[in-house]
Amino acid sequence: MPKNFFFTKRGVYILTYLLVAFITVIDHQTGYEVSTSILYLLPIYYIASSRLTSKRAVLIIAAVCSLSWFSIELITRHPYSSAWILYWNALVRAGIFFSIAIFVNALSREQQKLKLANLELQRLNAEKNKYIGITAHDLRSPVGNIYNLSDLMLDPKSSANLTVSQQEFLTLINKTSYNALSLLDNLLDVAQIEAGTLKIKKEKHDYLEFIREIIAINQHIATNKEQKIVLESDNSEVSLEFDRSYLGQVLNNLLTNALKYSFPKTEVKIKVSINGQYAKTEVIDQGMGIRDQDKDKIFRPFEKAQNVPTGGERSSGLGLAIVRKIIEAHQGEIGFSSTYGTGSIFYFFLPFQPTQLPDKSAL
Repeated sequence: MPKNFFFTKRGVYILTYLLVAFITVIDHQTGYEVSTSILYLLPIYYIASSRLTSKRAVLIIAAVCSLSWFSIELITRHPYSSAWILYWNALVRAGIFFSIAIFVNALSREQQKLKLANLELQRLNAEKNKYIGITAHDLRSPVGNIYNLSDLMLDPKSSANLTVSQQEFLTLINKTSYNALSLLDNLLDVAQIEAGTLKIKKEKHDYLEFIREIIAINQHIATNKEQKIVLESDNSEVSLEFDRSYLGQVLNNLLTNALKYSFPKTEVKIKVSINGQYAKTEVIDQGMGIRDQDKDKIFRPFEKAQNVPTGGERSSGLGLAIVRKIIEAHQGEIGFSSTYGTGSIFYFFLPFQPTQLPDKSAL
C-alpha cells in the first residue's frame, strides 16, 4: 500500500468505513453502559471535512452511523421504558448526524474555495509585482537621463546664455524628473519587498555618526525653511548592526517628512535612547500633527494623510510603507504618536546583540 493511500478518495472511504465498523464493535461490547455518541462523530467529521468526497458519500456515512447505533440498541435490548422512545432517540440522533455532516462538509468546501482564492490572489500579486518591477526599472533609465541632463543644463556655466523663461522651464523639468525618479525608486522597493527579495546586509556601525551623516545630507532642506535639526542621545556612543543603505532610507524618509510638515523656523529633533535590549530612535517635529481619521493610513502603500506640506513639497504615499518593511526586516518595530495641532513623533526600535549592550554604568 502506498504511503499516501489514505490521502486518496478510495483511502478516505476505506478508513471511514473501518472507523464505523470499529466503533460499532465497541458499542456492541460495552452496551448501554458506555456512551459512544462522540465516537460516531469521528468518521462523520473525517469524511465530511475531506475535499475528496462528495456530499452524497457524506450523507451515506451519516445514515450508516445512525443505523449502526440504532441496530446495536435493538440487539442489546436497551432498557427504555417505552419502545417509541427508542425510535424517537434514533430519529433525533440521525437528525444531529445529518446536520453535523452537512455543516462540516459545507464549511470544508468553503475553506477550500478560500484557499484556492488566496492562492490565486498570491499568484496575481506576484505577477503584479513582477510587472511593476520591470516597468519601473525600464522607466528609471530614461527619466534619470532627463534629470541628469536638466541638472547639467542648470549649471551656471551651461545656463549663462539661457533666458529667464528657459531657466524656469528647465527648473520645472528638473524638479518633475526628480520626483518621477523618486517615485520609480519607491516602486522598485515596493516590488522587491512584496516579492520577498529584500535582502538586509547588517554590519556593525557607529549609529550616532551615521545619523549625523543623514542630518548633513538633509541640512539644505532645513536651511531653505530656516529650520534647525538637533540630535540628542543619552549615550556618547551607540554601536548597532544594520544595513547602511536601507536604514539610511528610513532615516532620510522620516527626517524629510519631519522637515516637510514642520513649520518654517522650527526645530526637528532626533533623539536616541537605550531601552532595554533595543535602541530607540525618535524623530520629533513641530508641525500640525496627524488627524485621528488619518492615523490608520500612515503605513499603508499609496495612502496619504490630509495634511499639506508647509513648503509645497510632494509625496507619493509610499515612503512610510517601505520604511515599516525595512525596520521589520531589521527585526525592529516602528510606530508613531501624534496629537493634531501639536506635531508628531515617529519612532522605531532596533535590537542590540547581547555583546553590544552598553555598559550600565555609562547610563
